[in-house]
Amino acid sequence: MALTKFRYQLDSGSKKFRCPACQKKRFVRYVDSEDGNYLPEDVGRCDRELNCGYHKPPREADGLSIGSALYSMPEPPPEPVPSYISKEYLERSLGKYERNSLIRWMATLKGWSWALATDTAKEYRVGTSSDGWAIFWQIDQEEKIRSGKMMAYSNDGHRIKEGYSQDWIHSKLKRSGHLNDFELVQCFYGLHLLDDRPVAIVESEKTAIIASQYLTQFTWMASGQLNGINEYKMQPLKGRKVVLFPDIGCFNQWNDKALELAHMADISVSTLLEENAPDQHKGYDIADYLIEYDLRDFSPHGWNPFTGEIFDDRGYPKSWDDV
Repeated sequence: MALTKFRYQLDSGSKKFRCPACQKKRFVRYVDSEDGNYLPEDVGRCDRELNCGYHKPPREADGLSIGSALYSMPEPPPEPVPSYISKEYLERSLGKYERNSLIRWMATLKGWSWALATDTAKEYRVGTSSDGWAIFWQIDQEEKIRSGKMMAYSNDGHRIKEGYSQDWIHSKLKRSGHLNDFELVQCFYGLHLLDDRPVAIVESEKTAIIASQYLTQFTWMASGQLNGINEYKMQPLKGRKVVLFPDIGCFNQWNDKALELAHMADISVSTLLEENAPDQHKGYDIADYLIEYDLRDFSPHGWNPFTGEIFDDRGYPKSWDDV
């Protein structure tokens, strides 16, 4: 059966342009798949969905033949073939948490301790760069390392967003001449922890790590970005119970994604933040809410002050049937 594909598509490469609205270099332009050329420089989408949201699709551009924008494609494109990072890079980055600003901050949360913060970091294979940045290693279900996302955090647990404050391990290795051709094909962060529990997916790696200690009835994973949930990433979760926990302001987008991928898993979308969070500003996530509580009030076999749920002896909410 032939598939329908748009002639004009967002560039799938890594090149970004300056956004005509916010002036940040986060703008992805549309490409004409027939000749490979970019459409006019203002036709595209800013990937700062929450802070900017600029999107000018091809149908709004002057002079384009939108009537011929569709064509038939006889076969779907092949699945991407990921490249992998040597395990030695991960192993060399583990530990050194005394200089990792994110882990130091986690140890100060109510009900946490240094031992718990470092044990949780070890479980999620959090690395530490020479500058004290957190390294979130993406490890797939076969324990193969896709790459590591490096992020700088301040002493209050917030990301540093100005200047050079985010990078990828494979990019650093390519710049230093230690890596040549490399195809980054991302998986969910935390996928290596997959077990028989329901899966909870959030956007931020930091959020997944923190939430894993409060709501232990789930295996917590992170999409890594707002648009980071797709059919390829969902493949290891086929047939499972999955709960999405979107940031404030992102419920509709993730609810649409859940409907789109409903054929793959039993996917629901949590409304806890939308209904209960006192701080409704965009970007507020479940970790921001959870850390307001003392971790010692939470128990996988007792009462959860965040949701009011009572858990059974398996650690599942009693309101869930046939989990």
